[in-house]
Amino acid sequence: MEGYKAAWHDKKNPNQPFEQSSRIESNQMQIQKKFHDNTTARNRRQGRIATDSILLFCVSVAFIIIFSGFFARLDNWLHDNWLDLRLKLRVRSSGSQSLMNALFPVDEPSRDIVVVTIDDRSILGIPGLFQGNRRIFAQAIKNLSACKPRVIALDVFFAANSTEDQSQDTELAKAVGEAGNVVLRAYRRDDRRMTLPYPELSRSGTPAPSYFRSHRDESIRSVSMKFTSEAGKTTPSFQTEVIRQFYGLKPGDVQFSDNKLILELKGQQIHLPLSGGEYLWLNYDNPTRAYQTISFYELYNNSFPHEGLKDKLVIIGYANSMTEEKFFTPLGGNDFSPYLNALVFRNLLNKSALAPPDRMVTVGLAAILLAVFLFIIFTYFNPVAFVIISFVTIAGLIGCSLASLTLYKTLLDVTPAVSLLLIALSYTIGKKYYFELSEKLRIKHAFQHYVTASVVNEMLKDPSKLNLHGEERILTIFFSDIEGFTSLSEGMSPLDVVSLLNEYLSEMTEIIFKYDGLLDKYEGDAIMAVFGAPIDQKDHAIRACRCALENQKALARLREKWRKEGKPEIKARIGINTGVVVVGNMGSTMRFDYTVIGDNVNIAARLETANKLFQSEVLVSEATATLAESAIMSRRLGKLKVAGKDKQVYVYEVLAEQTDSDKVYLEKAVACKTAYDLCQAALDIRDFAEAERLLANHLAKHAYDNPARILHNRIKGFLIVPPPPGWENIITQESK
Repeated sequence: MEGYKAAWHDKKNPNQPFEQSSRIESNQMQIQKKFHDNTTARNRRQGRIATDSILLFCVSVAFIIIFSGFFARLDNWLHDNWLDLRLKLRVRSSGSQSLMNALFPVDEPSRDIVVVTIDDRSILGIPGLFQGNRRIFAQAIKNLSACKPRVIALDVFFAANSTEDQSQDTELAKAVGEAGNVVLRAYRRDDRRMTLPYPELSRSGTPAPSYFRSHRDESIRSVSMKFTSEAGKTTPSFQTEVIRQFYGLKPGDVQFSDNKLILELKGQQIHLPLSGGEYLWLNYDNPTRAYQTISFYELYNNSFPHEGLKDKLVIIGYANSMTEEKFFTPLGGNDFSPYLNALVFRNLLNKSALAPPDRMVTVGLAAILLAVFLFIIFTYFNPVAFVIISFVTIAGLIGCSLASLTLYKTLLDVTPAVSLLLIALSYTIGKKYYFELSEKLRIKHAFQHYVTASVVNEMLKDPSKLNLHGEERILTIFFSDIEGFTSLSEGMSPLDVVSLLNEYLSEMTEIIFKYDGLLDKYEGDAIMAVFGAPIDQKDHAIRACRCALENQKALARLREKWRKEGKPEIKARIGINTGVVVVGNMGSTMRFDYTVIGDNVNIAARLETANKLFQSEVLVSEATATLAESAIMSRRLGKLKVAGKDKQVYVYEVLAEQTDSDKVYLEKAVACKTAYDLCQAALDIRDFAEAERLLANHLAKHAYDNPARILHNRIKGFLIVPPPPGWENIITQESK
């Protein structure tokens, strides 16, 4: 500022060359010193940037470790979408199946698995089944055993002996014992305790606990393959035992080592990956119900095809509308235990179970990529290049997740790495541009004390707009004023008046800004705003009308509040006009405003005061109503001779938005418009009796319609003294 004053002084005193030269040299020294200070500050900032990057790296890595569960849910969601996409593409694909198999390989459902469901037909068709009569199960197992399946997985828990008829318990145990290949489901109470079926049945078959593990999103993603008792004894789970008997393995041929299930099959070891040393991750690469299914009703009545069950793995379990035991699956919603077991056995038989995600790989991948990007790519590449590299890398990570899941049956968690790259990218872009934009931001903040932020932004985009010139544009001008504010404020202290006015203006201005209006000025309790400038808005008329409607609704809420507080209840009138105006920076070289001038501005102001004549709230010109009619409902009130002008304009009252969510409000608006329009049509043909009848009927139901009431009073006068021929419904505005 001192340099500016000195330069101005020299221009006013050209006869002082020595002083002028001294001041120029002084200014040059100041500029050099400022440049040196800026360079030093920049170097210091660069040192801070490196420190910030190291801090960001440490905090980010700690973040993904601490909130690993959150990222696990994101990765589960990603994996589920890949599985869902794979199934949909295979089902809907009309192209080469060999290509689909290469890109999205999916094993067909195992033909060795048969599901017997105790469905609604079975419950309703077999008396006593719903009550758990065990003779029914005994008979079904006998019928099934005659078909010589390789193993029967009885996915039904029989807790205790029957209290009424224990002979049925003996009969079931006998049938299980005679079959010799039945695996019974035991109830797993927790990680170390389980409850076996009643003793006689437990001795006849092979009981084992079943446990499907739900993850953070409540989906079943893994199943327990072993059970370790409180005494430390490890036994196979229900699913493991079924597979053991299906393959005809000895108990010693099934081993658990670290995070693997090892099956010794014909001199060959089959390794199945586990997590936590116990859980097998399920691969939902086929619909859970894509298996041969038989109703228990058919099995019990021996009416099923016998030849299809030899050497099969047969699962018997509940799957009906009365069964409460349902499990939430990632793709198919809720499903029953027999179908989930079929999926498990298919994963085991086809060796298609998923390898669980390795947390060390997940964290290591995220940390390495973050370090490479923070300290190399973001440091030595320009912004365009590192943004492209970042998004290519992110796309590659997501693609690796798909390839790992579909081609290698391994879960690769990539969302921590993707999230860290996005965070680092956002941080770096913000950091790069912060120092470059800081000077411009200081200018912007300084100018915002004098003009609106939108004008500042427009000037920063195009500095030539700082010139004192204007341009003709079609804009919508908005005026609002408080009705009778002078009389309202009488009896109130100046501080109370200011407080009330500030509350009103704050609420109204917020709504103007909401619809991207330019707040031109306050004139006491009046507001002037412009829509369509400085930024072009094709829908500026609609925005202005929506703003007016919301202003009135907000004011109604404020009146309720003020009534409770004992304050005066303010009403406001709004006038809106659309037309050609001159817009730009106007004023002197020392101080100017971005504003609008022109005859159409004056018409908007006259429309605001014209509300007094119609006792309306929002009046707009015909141009505004026409431009906004696609979104705004309005009605023509008549022709207005504007005060101080010979010009006559049609005026319209804004009633409501066409899509207003308040149906009652919208119905009232439609009723007001319909009645008034019909009345105007009657007036055009001088049918005053019909016009009076229409409005009388309307006002009987809608007494609040002030413009209709005023027109009704005029029409009643016309019935007594008809207007002369050639009469037009023109309302003259006597004062501004």
